[in-house]
Amino acid sequence: MHPRLAEVSDRLAAERRELLDVASTVPSDGWQTRPADDRWSVSEICQHLHQVEMSCAAVLAKRIAQAREAGHPAERDTSSVLGTLDHLGVSQLDRKLVAPERVQPAENPDRETAERRLAESRAALLAAMESGDGLALGEIRHTHLRFGELDLYQWCLFVAEHEKRHIAQLRQVAAQLAPAS
Repeated sequence: MHPRLAEVSDRLAAERRELLDVASTVPSDGWQTRPADDRWSVSEICQHLHQVEMSCAAVLAKRIAQAREAGHPAERDTSSVLGTLDHLGVSQLDRKLVAPERVQPAENPDRETAERRLAESRAALLAAMESGDGLALGEIRHTHLRFGELDLYQWCLFVAEHEKRHIAQLRQVAAQLAPAS
């Protein structure tokens, strides 16, 4: 795997490990409990992450297939792409963002289903990324609804930054659901 994709893949894996670690602090029977009427449950957060990741995987797969068909050039740059979204503040919880309706959780699945869906969406994202291995993904752009034009490395990083944002949200939910001491 190209070094740029490898570093993005490592970042995605680290965020997912942390997400699952934080989520596991909530007992399975509490995953579907909303800490307040205006807050998502652990399962709803996971469902939202699944939906966003599937959408990003579809964008990547489509744009990479188009690029391959058009004879897009090979990747020559090995510089890091980490940090290229920092200016957008995707992971900052103090910045209120409302999810578009199409990625708001319509379901509140049980823990097993939520974890399975997260695994499925991650597999789809990694497969899309692997299909672009060797291509100059920094030269392929697609417009993100909220953050504007991003290259395909940034689309992958968006998934990690978005997950990081929801890890912070999960910490809050876990604390709110914790029994009073």
